[in-house]
Amino acid sequence: MDDLVVNNDFDWKTTKTLDVNIQLPADVNVLPLSITSKDGKRVFFTGYPEDKSNHLSTRITVPAYEQQLKLIFAPQAKMSDETVDITGNKLSYNVNNNLKNMMMPCDLGGLVTYSQGGWHAPAHGANAGTLRDNYFANVFPNGLVIGDPGHFTIKFTTAQAVASFLPAGGNSQVLTQHFTDPSNANQVGSWAGQIVAAMMNVAFDDAGYLGNNTNKLKDLVFLSGPFSGMSVSNFLDVANTAIGGGGLGGFSINEIAYAAEQINNNFENGDLNYFTCTANSGGNGTGPTEVHYSGTLAYEDLWPWKGDYDFNDMVIAYNFAIYKNVQEQIRHITATFTLQAFGASFYNGFGFSLPQISPDAILSVSGYHLKPGSIIHLDANGLEANQTNATVIVFDDAFDLMQHPGIGTGVNTDPSAPFVTPDTLVVEMSFMDNGVPAPGGPVTFNQLDIGNFNPFIIVNQERGVEVHLPGYPPTSLANSNLIGSGQDSGNPGLGRYYKTVDNLPWAINIPEVFNYPVEKQDITGAYYHFADWAQSDGLLYPDWFLDKPGYRNHLLIYQNSQ
Repeated sequence: MDDLVVNNDFDWKTTKTLDVNIQLPADVNVLPLSITSKDGKRVFFTGYPEDKSNHLSTRITVPAYEQQLKLIFAPQAKMSDETVDITGNKLSYNVNNNLKNMMMPCDLGGLVTYSQGGWHAPAHGANAGTLRDNYFANVFPNGLVIGDPGHFTIKFTTAQAVASFLPAGGNSQVLTQHFTDPSNANQVGSWAGQIVAAMMNVAFDDAGYLGNNTNKLKDLVFLSGPFSGMSVSNFLDVANTAIGGGGLGGFSINEIAYAAEQINNNFENGDLNYFTCTANSGGNGTGPTEVHYSGTLAYEDLWPWKGDYDFNDMVIAYNFAIYKNVQEQIRHITATFTLQAFGASFYNGFGFSLPQISPDAILSVSGYHLKPGSIIHLDANGLEANQTNATVIVFDDAFDLMQHPGIGTGVNTDPSAPFVTPDTLVVEMSFMDNGVPAPGGPVTFNQLDIGNFNPFIIVNQERGVEVHLPGYPPTSLANSNLIGSGQDSGNPGLGRYYKTVDNLPWAINIPEVFNYPVEKQDITGAYYHFADWAQSDGLLYPDWFLDKPGYRNHLLIYQNSQ
């Protein structure tokens, strides 16, 4: 590394951030639109225009080696996928050049649904109780099951079992065991009753026993709220997974319970206008969209002095699952961090900041790991206190997560030492509750700019000593006197941070799984084209980290790093 000749303005990024401008037709349903890698295997964006217009303008971050991306349209658009060239830092396309489909009218007359009370009522005339008793066995020949088969479920074997269970009350909770024909909902609460009633409405409608409209209830789409743009069928998948213990999918229990109640009440006495047809929804029934951003962070921890450039003093794989509504506003983020290795004797911590996000724009953060007597101080919402930008401390001491194997320096960097199972933390960040944003106001996907989040390590329990990616500024709690000291050539006035006088970094961010070097092995020896990449301003071998023939020396790379 010390022999490299690197231009002063090289940013060491293995990714590039693109300004996306997609012109959409004004009167045709082609949304949501997905932007993927050319092979379609990696999704960089799925969503809508922020202002419900016909112009999608956003930012995405992709691997620097990508030269073309694919646009994938909703099935209703009847449009083929389009491969679009990346021009500089822009991705532009006019969908009107490939237009085939038109919107259709949405007539919901004749649709019928019943509330919990309706499905509970004794059979009388042609009421819901009569339908329940006469046709339950036809509609549910194997019984009605709610929940997640991979975790826990409630099974109803008879019409009378459903009638006895409804209407359900009590505090809503996730299932922790299986039930068959329970007489009440005390163990799971009122949301169980709403989900059961919604399943009854959808199944009886699908079987032809409810109403007389050709539009199926399961295909209708929520017009507003947290599930705006999502079909009833897809919502019930979310609801059943959630109540069964498979995860809330970024929603709250209250949001799920209320949405199920909307299904049940909407057509009981007229049309409450909670739903529309898929073709007119501005979506394809997938509703609020989920986008993932992932990669690996690798650090040196001797800043402001140079290290050995094996980039294994801290190795962390990350994945951000970002849940949005159809206005492109962030509802929730599930951030998964896996501490893979640390070739350090220091007791280092790890966190990240969101440079454009105010702390009061986030309702709550959970899932971090802080030891008793931690040097970290938190505000009530779980963010680090006294920070200008929203800052999450994921953990404060790597040694508190992964036990040292007894020999070697650090963990999982010395091939002669026993392998230690990596530790994973799942951080949940809530931006909205029941569709209502935090006091700081809604945050859009464009504003979040997750591809430029600012991750850092805290060195050896000294809160003021932070190590960031090259060019990224320290947080409000960093010791500013250290910038420009030692071998660091930082200059806040010039926006220069975490680079040596020779422009060498202390950290790198790889948009893939990174197979890091063994302890004390300079990265230039492990990866044959790293030097070519760095000395060419990133023009040569932008994919230097991939496992291609002639790209790496496997003997110098830790073999359990995947």
